[in-house]
Amino acid sequence: MPPKIKQTTPERLDEKGMIWLHNEDVVSAIPMHYYGVKGHWYFPNGSGGYSRLKEGQMMTMLAEYGLRKNKPDDQGNTPADRAQMWLIQNRSVAYAGMLAGYVSGLHEANGAEILVTDSPRFIEPKSGAFNTVQSLVTTLFKDAAHNQYAIFMQWLAECYRAFHNRMTSHGPWTFQHCPILGIFGDSGCGKSALIKLVLEPLLGGKRADPLKFLNGGKFNKDLFSASLLVLDDKAAAANLEERRMRVGALKSLLWDQDQRMEGKGTDALDLTVQPFWRLVIAGNPGPGYNILPTLDKSLKDKMILLHCAQAADLPKTNEERAAWAKKITAELPAFADFLMKFKASGKVDPRTGCVNFWHPTIQNALMELQPEMRLLEMIDNLNLIGNDSPLWEGSASEFEQEMRSLDKDADGKKSGMMDRMFYNGQRAGAMLTELAEQTSRVKKTDRHGKGHYRIFRQEQTEE
Repeated sequence: MPPKIKQTTPERLDEKGMIWLHNEDVVSAIPMHYYGVKGHWYFPNGSGGYSRLKEGQMMTMLAEYGLRKNKPDDQGNTPADRAQMWLIQNRSVAYAGMLAGYVSGLHEANGAEILVTDSPRFIEPKSGAFNTVQSLVTTLFKDAAHNQYAIFMQWLAECYRAFHNRMTSHGPWTFQHCPILGIFGDSGCGKSALIKLVLEPLLGGKRADPLKFLNGGKFNKDLFSASLLVLDDKAAAANLEERRMRVGALKSLLWDQDQRMEGKGTDALDLTVQPFWRLVIAGNPGPGYNILPTLDKSLKDKMILLHCAQAADLPKTNEERAAWAKKITAELPAFADFLMKFKASGKVDPRTGCVNFWHPTIQNALMELQPEMRLLEMIDNLNLIGNDSPLWEGSASEFEQEMRSLDKDADGKKSGMMDRMFYNGQRAGAMLTELAEQTSRVKKTDRHGKGHYRIFRQEQTEE
């Protein structure tokens, strides 16, 4: 046990090693905070947030509170020095910086005190007209067979209302699940303008790119400063494994309430917080669909996929674009007011308040990208069913064994295609099960506690 430290003067340490001040009321009133991970000091600024101070600036600010920095006591410490140590002991925070969905100020995060240094941009609702925004949205999502406008508007209304609640009320907030929004249309159709001029300012004014994290990266600290995460088709996955990885990563990113913030190097920290995130995936049709995860039934209520038409009246020149953007910016408060009151007709998911929808054009294109559909092609190409049989049936292991036996190249040698497709012992059964859910050509039943499969010819299915 360490020896007790006697309090020999009014300005020394107590028995626990805490600085004792005779003027603690003065120092405790100073709104200054210390972020020890980086050794940074923060003080209020004129914009409603907090600015970082260098050591000298911090001492100068303490002097403004009457704490002299040039009169050392018998121990060689000035009043400003001792105030600094008191602040380190009593005003340290576990994190200082921007945080998606948090206004500036002190917050509690799972028992740790954090300092949010800047509030997100917040557009307050105000009644008025929003003809330019309305034209962009209605024509961009125009579809004769599907009311995509209402589906998009319900998604955006739920996003904005939740963000509005975060900006106007003190936590803790009720966590609200929200599906990913995927929008796909030709280059220049207006989807990029929608994201930049409408979605980004309505949801805090900042965006971040989650690509590295979704592709298996550990560090995600850069995502925590923005409420809008945008993944575009420059990130279209070159291989199937990346698309598979995105299924779990996307669900974790959007559907887990508590998120672990992890930085690297000088930003290294381990902190669990509750950011406000909404994710948009945008791309062109065709190869751009590779940005999406592989089809997975668990994503059915976690992702909305919309097909974009060509938006009407888009500007053509730089001057027109600047004037058009200025109009949209001016209309956003009125559009926000409309969103606060908007409610789509029809069935909404009770967990998200949104309408679950995958546009058939996109869903069919994704089906063609599925490895299971490639397996169906191989079943036909390798003539698994045979010329005189209406179907093949058996277990997953029997199916794998027969497919491997048929897997030969033009010279009669093993091609290796099935080795790549069935890369583990459970893969054949998993792919057949997925095909049974996606196409009527494959039926799955239970036989003696194991899966039994029937595979029909392309032109024939069971009635």
